[in-house]
Amino acid sequence: MSSRDRQRNRNDRRSKRVILVAYEGKNKTERNYFDSFKGIDKNYTIKVVPGNETDPVNLVKQTIDKAKELRLVLEDDDRAFCIFDTDVNPSKNTQIKEAIKLAQNNNVVVITSSPCIETWFLLHYEYTTANMNSDAVIKRLKEHFPKYTKNCNMYPIIVDKTKEAYDNAKKLEKYQKDNNRDIQSVEANPHSDVYQIIDELEK
Repeated sequence: MSSRDRQRNRNDRRSKRVILVAYEGKNKTERNYFDSFKGIDKNYTIKVVPGNETDPVNLVKQTIDKAKELRLVLEDDDRAFCIFDTDVNPSKNTQIKEAIKLAQNNNVVVITSSPCIETWFLLHYEYTTANMNSDAVIKRLKEHFPKYTKNCNMYPIIVDKTKEAYDNAKKLEKYQKDNNRDIQSVEANPHSDVYQIIDELEK
């Protein structure tokens, strides 16, 4: 499809580009956070992939199907993101690699946080290279925000610190790469790619 055809296809459907986001299972933590970026003054529309998939490969497959249903032009301005945690079990690396390969072949971007999405929230408050499990990350996050609970909306609490989180995430990514760790693997703990979505939302 040519650029002109893609543009015509998009204009036939809508005036705003679409950012499609998929989350694991019924996790409201991510949904509450990214829903808060919506607004009538934005140059994008956020759409969520409905479903209960909890493994990376099926989550990517579901995202691909939804992108096709919405007739998104992922080679152009539209974007599709799959967000999931790496957790701490090395056996998940195989699933992650398979999911990334499938995603890349279909213009879907995989976004991982190790070990969990709370790592991204924690980076709003501090930079750390400490290897942690999910419970440890949440405990550390609660040192900054004692009222944190799963499924709460962190956006209004941390939005003013987004730049700090972005810089910390980029710095942490460099640290993991400098230590020869494969980003988007269980071993790259901690890290979070969520800053890539922030890049897209702020275009």
